[in-house]
Amino acid sequence: MTQPEQNPSLHLDSLLVSGFRGIPYLEIPRLGRVTLLAGQNGVGKTAVLEAVRVYAARSSYGVLAAVLEGHAESQRSRDFAGVETQMPDWHGLFHGRDQWVEHGIRIGPCDASRQMVMKAVWIDKAPMESLATYQFPHTQILALAVMYQGQHWNVPLGYHELHSPGHRLQPEPEIPPSIGCNMLGPGLPDAPQLARFWDDIVITGQQSFVADALNLILDAPVEWIAVVGDTAPSGFGGRRVMVKMAGAATPAPLQSLGDGAARLFGIALALANSRNGLLLVDEVENGIHHTLQQRFWKLAMRAAEQSNVQVLATTHSRDAVYGFARAIQDLEYAGGAYIRLEKDSHKMRAVAYSKKNLLAAAKYGIETR
Repeated sequence: MTQPEQNPSLHLDSLLVSGFRGIPYLEIPRLGRVTLLAGQNGVGKTAVLEAVRVYAARSSYGVLAAVLEGHAESQRSRDFAGVETQMPDWHGLFHGRDQWVEHGIRIGPCDASRQMVMKAVWIDKAPMESLATYQFPHTQILALAVMYQGQHWNVPLGYHELHSPGHRLQPEPEIPPSIGCNMLGPGLPDAPQLARFWDDIVITGQQSFVADALNLILDAPVEWIAVVGDTAPSGFGGRRVMVKMAGAATPAPLQSLGDGAARLFGIALALANSRNGLLLVDEVENGIHHTLQQRFWKLAMRAAEQSNVQVLATTHSRDAVYGFARAIQDLEYAGGAYIRLEKDSHKMRAVAYSKKNLLAAAKYGIETR
């Protein structure tokens, strides 16, 4: 099947992932401005998004740890002072975790010169003069050796304290700039996250775009949106999003308007905050009624073009796929790509659908997931 034309302005015009989590090897020759990934449960859709997130962050410690934390992958270890603590289980980053030291990870476009390569290594602790006063239980520190576009740096993994200010294995290397990247999980974003996103878009004046997203699902037009409250994280304190709808005497908390409203609001905020970067959405259909899928995708496609955002989303919903196809048709949109992921015991395979074939599948109800 033919695929969409490559767009050289995209951060990732194609994607190769090798050795990362449950992905032995996957090659997607072309990605679009907005790419929808489908496939059976367990095929590795979420892992693809996580791989892109790691690539965008240039293998930062925080993102690596967050990926493992999201899967409850941790183990008991000791910190640099020898105190027992809970640490990320770094084996979980590697495909075939029992052979994790031998196996490396490769993520990036299909062009090998633009790929990022990572491998677990052991670094001698001797150069750590700033930590000489501490007694280490081991003589070496686990790290991730990263190679990207001719540059090399190590991300220390063995002791999380080494990542605080003043504790460094070596001088900070010249790491290539990261790509701005937001990722939304299948669950609803929490109130503090929504408030932070809102603060950022108020500066850029994109509140009307977020209101348009909410208007897809609410019974009455949105008159205004505001974030109220302080930063207290406990009890009934904390910042929360309030929405005033036409005809309502008082504003209502966003969460009281239903999961669909919170999900759409979160995606719209994330789009507005991802200008010139990447937005990754796992199980994008969650909370969005099947009758709204077409309008939702049209809104997302327009925003992605206007704000130069590259969107990768996953789904296992037929309604989401058909809504995606019909939005492409309505907008005569050339920036969309639909990929179905398949997996056997040795590798993953990407099956790309042309615009014509995807529209035919939507018209005649042909299974494409």
